[in-house]
Amino acid sequence: MKHVVIFAHPRSGSFIRQAVGAYVDELEQCGHAVTVRDLYAMGFNPVLSEEELAGEGAVPEDIQREQDLITASQAVSFVFPIWWAGMPAMLKGYVDRVFSYGFAWEMRGEEVEGKLHGRKGLIVTSSGAPMAFLEATGERQAFTVTQDVAIMGLCGIRVVEHLHFDDLGPHTTPAQVDDDIRRIRAAVRDHF
Repeated sequence: MKHVVIFAHPRSGSFIRQAVGAYVDELEQCGHAVTVRDLYAMGFNPVLSEEELAGEGAVPEDIQREQDLITASQAVSFVFPIWWAGMPAMLKGYVDRVFSYGFAWEMRGEEVEGKLHGRKGLIVTSSGAPMAFLEATGERQAFTVTQDVAIMGLCGIRVVEHLHFDDLGPHTTPAQVDDDIRRIRAAVRDHF
């Protein structure tokens, strides 16, 4: 199976960078072909232009390259931290530009047609806030609906799991990280 893993975090020592490393390693150990799109390392331009929004002109070369990778894949994964109840601006810009109208979705009268139907999706997120806080404030529901339903679902990608790792910070122990990494590896084996 061909996977595209879209990763967004600027810090080299972050938990989410360890998470993407374990995720990719487990996919490869299971015999899958994996392409990682490290948006910060790529210097991806997240700014949607007026021309792109209007669908005018040719698709920019950088966007066509990303769309070609997604078209050739059977699975699309996002790995990123939750900042301000959502994804980093870099990743949001990627979604705006790459998962564009006509490529990833279209309106058919009153219905949305997800044009990436048939692909699996897995989302890995992290936050410093504990789950009790995220659930009490509604933040967990907000980012889950946005990412799983309004982005992946709208485009026709079936989310097989959304792993969220909470309460990460200076107090995080190596044992906690090891447990989290085991959950990531198990999810790969369970779903792919």
